[in-house]
Amino acid sequence: SDFLSARLLFLPVAVLIPPAVAALTWRLSRKRPLALVAGVLAIFCGYYLPFLVTSDNYALYLLFGALFFLLLDKASYPRAILLGMLAGLLNLARADGLLWLPLTLGVVAWLFFQEGKDRSFSGRVRSCLLACLLVLGGYLLVFGFWLVRNLQVFGSLTPPGSGYVLWMTAYNQLYSYTPEIYTFSSWLAVGWQEIVLARLTALGTNLSTAILAQGSVFLFPFILLAAWKHRRELAVRFCFAGWLILLLAESILFPYASVRGGFFHAGAAFQPVWFALAPLGIDSLLGDLPRLRLNPRRRLFVQSLLVIVMIALSAMLVKIRVLDSGWNEGEYRYQQAEQVLLEYGAKPGDVIVTINPPAYNAMTGRQAIVIPYGGVQVLLQAAREFGADYIILEEDRLSAGLEDLYLHPGEHAGFTDIGGFDAVRILRIEPGE
Repeated sequence: SDFLSARLLFLPVAVLIPPAVAALTWRLSRKRPLALVAGVLAIFCGYYLPFLVTSDNYALYLLFGALFFLLLDKASYPRAILLGMLAGLLNLARADGLLWLPLTLGVVAWLFFQEGKDRSFSGRVRSCLLACLLVLGGYLLVFGFWLVRNLQVFGSLTPPGSGYVLWMTAYNQLYSYTPEIYTFSSWLAVGWQEIVLARLTALGTNLSTAILAQGSVFLFPFILLAAWKHRRELAVRFCFAGWLILLLAESILFPYASVRGGFFHAGAAFQPVWFALAPLGIDSLLGDLPRLRLNPRRRLFVQSLLVIVMIALSAMLVKIRVLDSGWNEGEYRYQQAEQVLLEYGAKPGDVIVTINPPAYNAMTGRQAIVIPYGGVQVLLQAAREFGADYIILEEDRLSAGLEDLYLHPGEHAGFTDIGGFDAVRILRIEPGE
């Protein structure tokens, strides 16, 4: 019934990430001190730390990603099944996790084909096909029930309307009440210049995310150096190939969602490899440069300085993101809004329209639907169709086109102002004719 309880289940998941990263580093280097450094980096993981033990999929993605790359050391049919299951778990955690199925099929096929050099070509092809079928079987073992659920609920493998996302030209259009208006023709109507510019902008922003957040700024050059040194390792090759495919897919197909956290979220699965490579890169630099050839003890001292810097960065981010704000992004005001509604006479079954329906339901237990994109008339139409009774407007989180409704609710038919507090206004939605 509270936020702490929701977070407790993510704590054991987060605890498993550092040992998995340390194991991955050990496999690449066979050096225990470097594995320990990488494990500590996975504990104090910079920009990801504030989100690790909260009700989100960051911890899941980091753990599943680490386990995935740990399994990429040899070809075996049981591992093919496990890799398929991990691909299914990644897909369950995020919709764009679907990308992991073709990536897994590709890397498993390549791995089996390469390790079957002593057999005939047809024999290698058969082993690849069998391995890919096992990957698909493992994937369906985990994700198949969700596909069955979609068929029962929607009559299709994917929710209706999900394909419209490809033709949207603004982030808030994700919350459209009438997504069918977004078509290939409407997408072309904005002009090629705007289409190309949006994708180039997304690519630039996501590359910045890679350097600043995923590479923690100062780790980034060491990650690149180690990746080049260990470029023959399958896990490193696949990590960079998969990350590059993700970068292009997010930037080109979903440019507006990717810059609003989509790429940062999805990239978490590759983060264990970056943490594993960072100490390897520093160790390589200290050993290869003539003037910096330090003995192992001094190298470990330099690695310790890196860890101290990472701890300081992580502490600063936790202070800003968690301690200073208390995770308060407006959700706690919903308890106050609920009190206003009860004093007005709202019934337990009345439905609310708000910017964050899951948060409102979690904080109050009342059903809620999202404020749709499109302005006042679209809001009124959607509210009446779904039987909503009240709308909560928050000045600091107003949807486009609702500014005048917030400032002058009496000038809009279909709404009655029942009060509010601070930057929150609550309106009753009058029944339609």
